[in-house]
Amino acid sequence: MIMAFGAIVARVFWIQGPGSGRYLAVGQSEWTHTVTLAGMRGSILDANGNELAMSIPQTTIYADPHQVSDPKGEAAQLAPILGQTVPAMLSKLTEGAGFVYLARTVGDATAAKVAKLNLAGIYSLQEPKRFYPAGQLAQPIIGLVGADGNALGGLESKYNSILQGQPGKLIEQTDPQGRQLPGGLQQYQAPVSGQDLVLTIHDSLQYDAEQALARAIVAAQAKSGIALLMDTKTGDILADANLTMPGPGIPSTTPSVPINIPAPSTGSSPAQTPTSQPQPVEAPSASSFTQVYEPGSVNKLITISAALQEGVIKPSDVFTIPNGYPVAGTILHDAEPHPTEHWTVTDILANSSNIGTAQIAQRLGKTDLLKYIADYGEGQKTAIGFPGESRGLLPTYWSGTTLADVAFGQGIAVTAIQMLAAYNAIANGGVYVAPRLVAGTIDSKGVEHPTPVVPGHRVVSKTVAAQMTTMLDEVVRVGTGTAASLTPYTVAGKTGTAQVPLNGGYEIGHFVASFAGFVPSEDPAITAMVVINDTPDYGAAASAPTFATIARDALQELKIPPLAPLPPAPGVPLSTNQAATGAGEVAGTPLPGLSAAATAAAVVPPSTSTLPSPSTSSNLAATPSQAG
Repeated sequence: MIMAFGAIVARVFWIQGPGSGRYLAVGQSEWTHTVTLAGMRGSILDANGNELAMSIPQTTIYADPHQVSDPKGEAAQLAPILGQTVPAMLSKLTEGAGFVYLARTVGDATAAKVAKLNLAGIYSLQEPKRFYPAGQLAQPIIGLVGADGNALGGLESKYNSILQGQPGKLIEQTDPQGRQLPGGLQQYQAPVSGQDLVLTIHDSLQYDAEQALARAIVAAQAKSGIALLMDTKTGDILADANLTMPGPGIPSTTPSVPINIPAPSTGSSPAQTPTSQPQPVEAPSASSFTQVYEPGSVNKLITISAALQEGVIKPSDVFTIPNGYPVAGTILHDAEPHPTEHWTVTDILANSSNIGTAQIAQRLGKTDLLKYIADYGEGQKTAIGFPGESRGLLPTYWSGTTLADVAFGQGIAVTAIQMLAAYNAIANGGVYVAPRLVAGTIDSKGVEHPTPVVPGHRVVSKTVAAQMTTMLDEVVRVGTGTAASLTPYTVAGKTGTAQVPLNGGYEIGHFVASFAGFVPSEDPAITAMVVINDTPDYGAAASAPTFATIARDALQELKIPPLAPLPPAPGVPLSTNQAATGAGEVAGTPLPGLSAAATAAAVVPPSTSTLPSPSTSSNLAATPSQAG
């Protein structure tokens, strides 16, 4: 008995003394609870302060299984309210933890029903839930946030550490009924809200771009498309639309911006109604940054401007352009057969001649061509550093025909944002301006923090930029880009049509149709790029009129008036061989629903005092008969 009593005393001494910590911890786990409080996620705003993404406090239902007195009964009552099965709810209510989520960020009506049950061990707290007031608008750029608060792609992911803020926590001691113990521990650490992110995008221009792009994808029977709009002077991206047709691997089948283009009739069957016609949805990612494509003829801007800058050609130089041109044992052709022509550099660009561009590239040489490709930003990521952004693809092996191929946009792959920035350099008088998507942040005190401006760099001289602008004006006036005309504004731009690569070759009848340009060319305010992927149509028919629609909306929204036309840059001849238009790329007419005439007629200029006179303007829109 003495030995037994001594053992008990020793055990009590151990429990009360050296071993007390473990038992105290076990006891505290029964009545001490810690709840993590998520910080309010910052909003994502457009350039005008409109919310594209925002967080609103919602009720989250959780349980302390240690305090649940009737797991089966409570599971039966909670499951139908929270939209779960009874077995799944019972599993949560019988876990060995002291904190288990039952349903996160539920609606107010659901939360009220749960509170009315007054069940033991069932509690609620407030958590932020992400909402997107503009719906799917610009979703590939913005990204998403999951129910657990984790960012899922886009800017939500890139700026997650800034947006999410810092979590707080609540530590308190309660009795088995969940009531706070008098004099018990209670600690509260407030969460810190995240900063707001201000984009350069205008929601209205974004909607206009997505609507115009959706119409082009449907009209061109394409698989996907990209439309970009940029402030010429600052490099701010005003709109970035990324759409695709629904199909395998596309999570959403809800149209991004429903459009009204009846499908063509087939035989005796009437045309489908717009509601029965498949329509584009938001792309899984921001294709303008992540997807590469062969640019085709829009890349001729780099080749020709580089040759002008290096002095190996002058705009007035005349080249002999045969129907077939031998290069390293291969015969190059233009898109359409033609007799031997004698064209100036302006004619070569206006008619989009591959043969003429190849001859210019031979004078320029590989080393200089690669230098200017880099200077224009191809082969490298932009300063934006968008998640998953591609550098593009440059040739790793140069055969005898590679120089010619790259010169007119084949055998090289770029992103749409790279090509947009290249055209913007010409619009800026030869200076490359880094694209910008985020204007800055706003902290919890309301203080704005602008994004640092990335210094630009000169690519070509002002003289060369002026020469290129005149030649690009001719592309739209009488060349392959007549469908981009926007009278009374002067548009400078270039069409592009590249074949779709397939198994080391090219897929017949499948093209990437594009158009890049700026307006008004006398003093550019906006630069835009349209890419229609995997279509049987050329850039002149699908992308050029879509450019005009997007540019028209932006000119009206930003209240940019037309300017009096300028004379051609010194030494630059205008295109005179209109009959041969389309030798390098067919000009064609706009696809149904993408009428260039309707687009131009819809423009209401802010002022008529500066309208150009038809008798003096060298940039008037060509009539359909002139365009060919």
